Amino acid sequence: MSLLIALAATFLTAAACFAAVLFLARGRHSVHDRLAELNLSDISDRKSSGEDLFYRLLADDQRSVLLRRLQEAGWNDITAQQMVFRSVIAAVVGGAIGVALMFILSEFDAMTIGATAVLIICGAAAPNFMLNSAIEKRKRELYRELPDFLDMVATTVEAGIALNGAMAVAVDALSGPLRDEFQIVLSDIRLGRSRVEALAAFAKRAHQIDITTTVTAIVQAERLGGNIVSVLDELAKDARDKRLMRAEELAAQLPVKMVFPMVLCMLPALLLIIFGAIVADFLNK
Repeated sequence: MSLLIALAATFLTAAACFAAVLFLARGRHSVHDRLAELNLSDISDRKSSGEDLFYRLLADDQRSVLLRRLQEAGWNDITAQQMVFRSVIAAVVGGAIGVALMFILSEFDAMTIGATAVLIICGAAAPNFMLNSAIEKRKRELYRELPDFLDMVATTVEAGIALNGAMAVAVDALSGPLRDEFQIVLSDIRLGRSRVEALAAFAKRAHQIDITTTVTAIVQAERLGGNIVSVLDELAKDARDKRLMRAEELAAQLPVKMVFPMVLCMLPALLLIIFGAIVADFLNK
């Protein structure tokens, strides 16, 4: 009975911490604050609101880096405050699980305390790990979709359509993060932002070397009056060659990566086949 009471108290404490953190993390942000987050500018203005507990846990430079990483992952609807909130909640849940295991096992030694500390650290780091995974996945998808997009834009421009219209046509044939990003670019252009600024903002959000190279080449061709079709064709060819080289690099790494699973899976079976009969015969004597 005492064990059930201890477990109930542990989970009630965790639920109370969750509710308290949720209540403190709630708050309305002005339009100016949200635009400052999305543009990674005027971040210090949030400091004047002073009532966001979790927002103030980060320094300005840490906040700027976190906001940039959120944009790289495409998590534009999540703020830095919410990321800190998630880390706190995950740490609380990890601590609650660790305390519950202590009561279940009836062990309160250094090992269980260390396991609880590890659960708390893992819980706090879990949102950051998920963010890193989302960034890597999004960059891979952008890298994979870019050559086809450039081919479509070049073909459409060569057919006599303006660059903005060509991008709109190509966007309709896409799916994934590249489509979302160019929809934002086209929306910015419709709202009065210049094409150069919209593309530069896209390169800043993506923070991917191939995207930055592509945007730089397009901007330079537009400013210098170069042939945009030939530039797009060359960019598409270079992006496709890089993608092929990357695939060949990954294929070359496969034999090395296959060594460990082969050793772990095949070696025990081979040892059993070779020495199993000898050991069985020795045990039967």
